[in-house]
Amino acid sequence: MSTENNVTNRTKEAQLQRMIAEVKAEILRRGFHGTATVELKVQDGTIQQIVRSVHRIER
Repeated sequence: MSTENNVTNRTKEAQLQRMIAEVKAEILRRGFHGTATVELKVQDGTIQQIVRSVHRIER
């Protein structure tokens, strides 16, 4: 059974979309060198946490 449309996953998906937009705004500009990751922590088909990290490389 899919849990894609449960209330928690729909809420977390909206949060994920906002987070991705924020990360993109931060990294997709001249002068940024590094990595960005977004990690979904899932338990029994339900998104529990969304973790983001941005690591800059100093040149």
